[in-house]
Amino acid sequence: MGNTGRLVVAGGAITIALAAALAALLLALAALVSVLRSRLCNATKILWVAIVLVSPFLGSLAWFALGRRGTEHRTASH
Repeated sequence: MGNTGRLVVAGGAITIALAAALAALLLALAALVSVLRSRLCNATKILWVAIVLVSPFLGSLAWFALGRRGTEHRTASH
């Protein structure tokens, strides 16, 4: 009976890990789509895509926190 508790905990941990991995994947895909749809020059887009691909979670967060904000300023002035 002691092993049953361990299996439940392990199953819950696996479920949480899979949910977190799926969320990180969706965040990275959303960041890539956002980068490619932005009005940045191609060289800057390539740089952001590389950042997101090398570090999907942190790169995506950086894009939404810093990169995307930079595109809003450019489009608002035009």
